[in-house]
Amino acid sequence: MDFQITREELLQGLYLTQGIVERRTTIPILSNALIEASSDGIAISATDQEIGVRRRCHAKVKKIGSLTTGARKLYEIARECPDGTITIRALENNWIEVVAGKSRFKIVGLDAAEFPRMPTVSTDKDVDQTIIPSATLREMIGRTIFAVSNDDARLNLSGLFFERPEAGKIRVVSTDGHRLSMITRSVESAVVSPGMIIPRKGVNEINKILESGDEPVTLQFSPGVVHMSRGPVDLSMRLIEGEFPDYKQVVPQRSAHRMLASVADLLAAVRRVSTVSSERTHGIKVTLNGSHLELSSVNPDLGEATEEMTVDYDGPTLGIGFNATYLLDVLGVLGDVQQVEIGLNDEVSPGVIRAEGDPDFLYVVMPMRM
Repeated sequence: MDFQITREELLQGLYLTQGIVERRTTIPILSNALIEASSDGIAISATDQEIGVRRRCHAKVKKIGSLTTGARKLYEIARECPDGTITIRALENNWIEVVAGKSRFKIVGLDAAEFPRMPTVSTDKDVDQTIIPSATLREMIGRTIFAVSNDDARLNLSGLFFERPEAGKIRVVSTDGHRLSMITRSVESAVVSPGMIIPRKGVNEINKILESGDEPVTLQFSPGVVHMSRGPVDLSMRLIEGEFPDYKQVVPQRSAHRMLASVADLLAAVRRVSTVSSERTHGIKVTLNGSHLELSSVNPDLGEATEEMTVDYDGPTLGIGFNATYLLDVLGVLGDVQQVEIGLNDEVSPGVIRAEGDPDFLYVVMPMRM
């Protein structure tokens, strides 16, 4: 195998492998990237046997073939090389040579025949397909990924739940048991289907692919596997097994009282008050009295903080505790939204947060005892 490729193109191909290849593994080849050269260019792949990515790259191929080598080390080498053309060729005993300008490297590889197969969707009639604009998928992930559970013991909460609740719509839901985020958007070619849980690591890789460009995303779902394709990139991953909780039971059917506030003002106020909150619970108290909102935090080890602001609220006097981090997370992903609505019932019921003008997004947060 022998080919020439621009430094920028090689970096783009290797970038997508960095979050997938295993740092510590008993299977050495899982730390490697597979590079395949053909008459059409090259393809760079990586897998951890649960997630696999493949990116096609433009290259001038002199000799077709394949090899594997350390994905992180080759990325480091390419990053340090000067702009211009990089030549990569296979040597004997699975070694490879990398030449860039006056720099020359020889690095060890492994037999490409040992590279494991990546997860793939089935080719039978069970596959269904959804096409989503990149901007839409980026928004849906951004408004839900922060609420995914970090507790590996609760595997069914450690990913995003995707479902098609009705024809032409797709919904993404996340929860860690203390809060829930849900967003629904209209898309093309979406059919009603049961939900599937995409693992957090896989979602992070999808986000990398969505960082640039506006090409639409094609998602193909089959039992146990989801496949994403966009431009020159293909990403496949195994879905999380298990049942996602019945999220509809968590969402209050109605809110007796509603507060409307500026997103920017509320975000800044919560951030300031939370600076003295407990590092373990991050608890703050929200007290409403007419159009008067008071945020407060008391920490015996640090002190206390209060801040007042004017809001639109016509319910009874109400005091309720929340985890400040949970409020900051959702307020921080609302983008250009000017006002936020918080629906409340009493001191012990969940709060429901909605973005003004967007009925298809909601966030449910459980209260805290203060």
